[in-house]
Amino acid sequence: MSEDSSKNTQLAVSNRVKKLFSWRRPTPAKRSLGSPWLIITNVLAIFIISQLIAAIIVGIGLTVVHGHASGLDQLPVAQFFYVLIAEGLAAFLTIWIVKTKKLPLSVIGLGRRPVLGDLWKALAGFFTFYVLLTIVGFMIDGLAPSVDKGNQNVGFNSLNGSVDIVLAFVALVILPPIGEEILVRGYLYSGLRQKFKFVPAMVLTSLIFGAAHLETGATASLLWSAGIDTFVLSLVLVYLRENTGALYAGMLVHALNNLVAFSVHFHGIIF
Repeated sequence: MSEDSSKNTQLAVSNRVKKLFSWRRPTPAKRSLGSPWLIITNVLAIFIISQLIAAIIVGIGLTVVHGHASGLDQLPVAQFFYVLIAEGLAAFLTIWIVKTKKLPLSVIGLGRRPVLGDLWKALAGFFTFYVLLTIVGFMIDGLAPSVDKGNQNVGFNSLNGSVDIVLAFVALVILPPIGEEILVRGYLYSGLRQKFKFVPAMVLTSLIFGAAHLETGATASLLWSAGIDTFVLSLVLVYLRENTGALYAGMLVHALNNLVAFSVHFHGIIF
């Protein structure tokens, strides 16, 4: 390689690094999704509204069928419809907001069909995520060994038969990657990316996503491990969104991660 060619390569790499890690705003987008505060507020509103409406609809259904609205954790069918309605509403409201602004769905990563390249990048992203998760796990064990590492409450506490298992599988492995990716990496990240450079948009998106997955563990303390894991996952998902220009690779990585968690959580029932 000639000296000029080597210098050009180094310059290209340097410019790319500066572009990714700069905290300056990019050139203002002609098709803006709104201000960062508006986008974050909309995301929180969509999350709360979709969960609330799902709970109301399922509660009414349980009251009609059983005469009361309690016992959701023991009824896989009710839990399935809760997740279906919540994730479906989240995706619908996100797309509705984009449409009301008269913007194409390509703005949130839904402008093209999946391609084979999405699969290979998803597999690489999935491998990268678990490498990062292993590294972060060792760091947490060394720096904060007291962090609560209990299991998340994913619901579906009473599965009886193959139908219940299929309902749980669809509700936990298939539906969340669709609804959450459209809302978070589609709307939230894309909107922030129009205002910020890659790294700040990625970090802010991932912090919000991780905070949304914080739960109370068995000791009544916050289950920080769940928030940290989903933060790291979001870093990979955001990178795939940026790199591919679409949501499909991220959806697949999200689904694969949920599949691993599903297999571990329900190992005694499935196998």
